[in-house]
Amino acid sequence: MTPTEPDPRRHDIRSRSAADRVRSSVDRHTKAGWYEWTLREFLRYLFGIGILGLLLFVPLQMEFSWLPSGAPPTFDPSVVIFFAVLAMLVVGILAILAYRALWGDHGWVDRAVARHRTGTSDGK
Repeated sequence: MTPTEPDPRRHDIRSRSAADRVRSSVDRHTKAGWYEWTLREFLRYLFGIGILGLLLFVPLQMEFSWLPSGAPPTFDPSVVIFFAVLAMLVVGILAILAYRALWGDHGWVDRAVARHRTGTSDGK
């Protein structure tokens, strides 16, 4: 896809009927090769599951480490809550930046798929 060619993923969804949206979704999944599908769809789902895991387990691990049951707390509970919220914000911001770098316009996935289609290893 060249920079002047419109991106088919950028069409306004509300202007299309439900049948057209389903058709474009099916076309996106069936017309892509295994390499493109793996990078665009499968790794995106794994990325989302990984981020969800981080958002859930980092605060829980902080709680279990710093507020142990049956022992005095290592830190004040309000400090633990503050650090847990801060950790969730940092994970969320880094996840958004990583997602944009990987799957955004002209991101790593677009470049890798273009390289794979042309058969070059240097990206030119």
